[in-house]
Amino acid sequence: MLHSSTTTKNSTTVRSQTALRITRAALQTAYILSDELGTSLAERLFTSPRRHPRPERERAILASGKRFSVEVLLRSPRWEGARTRVTAWRWGVGPTVLLVHGWEGRGSQLGALVEPLVAAGLSVVAFDAPGHGSSPGNRLYLTDHADVIIDVAAAVGPVHAIVAHSFGAAATLLAHARGGVDAPRNVMLAPNVLIEDSVQRFAKLVALDENDRGALEDNLAVHSGVGIEALRIDRLIGHRDASMLVIHDRDDREVPVLHGERLAALWPNARLELTSGLGHRRILRAPAVIAQVVDAVRVGVPLPPSDLVREVDRLVAAIESEVLTNPR
Repeated sequence: MLHSSTTTKNSTTVRSQTALRITRAALQTAYILSDELGTSLAERLFTSPRRHPRPERERAILASGKRFSVEVLLRSPRWEGARTRVTAWRWGVGPTVLLVHGWEGRGSQLGALVEPLVAAGLSVVAFDAPGHGSSPGNRLYLTDHADVIIDVAAAVGPVHAIVAHSFGAAATLLAHARGGVDAPRNVMLAPNVLIEDSVQRFAKLVALDENDRGALEDNLAVHSGVGIEALRIDRLIGHRDASMLVIHDRDDREVPVLHGERLAALWPNARLELTSGLGHRRILRAPAVIAQVVDAVRVGVPLPPSDLVREVDRLVAAIESEVLTNPR
């Protein structure tokens, strides 16, 4: 079993390295032909997510929810006001918690939170951004993801809490700056919020030099309508007084823990929790993390009826015990 797992992991690593070599070679060829062609290809690579199949546990979660769709207006210059529809799901009743997935993710990736949040008396909404999961499309700019959050929040609001993962955290911050999306309770898991760092890491991965990286940033600014400078984390946060819980793993290889630390340091009312050994995605299913998320977002929400009954029974039992122990 261990041998089989190791072999599978090694095969995946080899395929990834081969794909990376092919990508670098294609980019180098494009730049040889023209700088414009090379930059255009780099931009397409940066904004083209890969779709990954849903595991059975995620399919089961979606089957228990109510599926619906939301029309989204794409406000970036690249799309010239085009409209698309994204697939979404809802569970439970009560104040709404919006789950926001990250790059190449899906709403159901945060599915381990659904049952505990519903049990806490909350309604949960998840969606698949364009080019992800069950939604159409094959390109996604950060501004597009923010536009989806804006329109989904408007369709299902008011929103009591937002729980965002990775790239979805940056999109959530931009949705506030771009469309006023706000929630009194916020949780960001392994947040990818230092956009300049993300572009630099991509450039290094595909072997772009400084000039080529600068041209890529310029293209992204023109087509998304938002430049790198406007995406600085301090500008995206602005003046916020909502609560924020940031959870990031020290061993996250995809998004350095510095992202979570900077977010927590700059957000006025934030708490940072660091984990170890969970990486970038297992953090979404860790029982201790789920418990922290539920505790953070249920503040201000009345207990569901079953919990109220249990609490009344507990208080009655405590009173009876006190009377028996200390009779007058």
